[in-house]
Amino acid sequence: MARREFTKTTKREALKRSGGLCEAVGEWYGLQGGQRCNAPLSYGVEFDHIDLDANSKDNSLENCAAVCIDCHRVKTFGHDIPVAAKTRRQQDKARGIKKRKSSLSHPYLKKKLSGEVVDLRTGEVVSR
Repeated sequence: MARREFTKTTKREALKRSGGLCEAVGEWYGLQGGQRCNAPLSYGVEFDHIDLDANSKDNSLENCAAVCIDCHRVKTFGHDIPVAAKTRRQQDKARGIKKRKSSLSHPYLKKKLSGEVVDLRTGEVVSR
């Protein structure tokens, strides 16, 4: 289940609290520890969950940060997406769900750009 978004009221209050400046703080956002970005939010604002739990359902003002687009991108791609992917892999492993093996997982088969699958030992086309 995906987490819900912040309400309009929460977003308005977070933006008001920020004073129009990015509230991103620390290494998650690509900054030095304890450093705040303070970029003007006039170029765009996004609202980020402060709680680092990928499955957080806390949509309160205390868990909402008004951040600039650049800081949000750094945290999303550098932390949030990898952590969520790792969580899914761990859950799948615990449930016995395995990754589907490709039909080309055999070490002697190679797919050419033309789409043909060739057996490297014999040079024969196995499929088109």
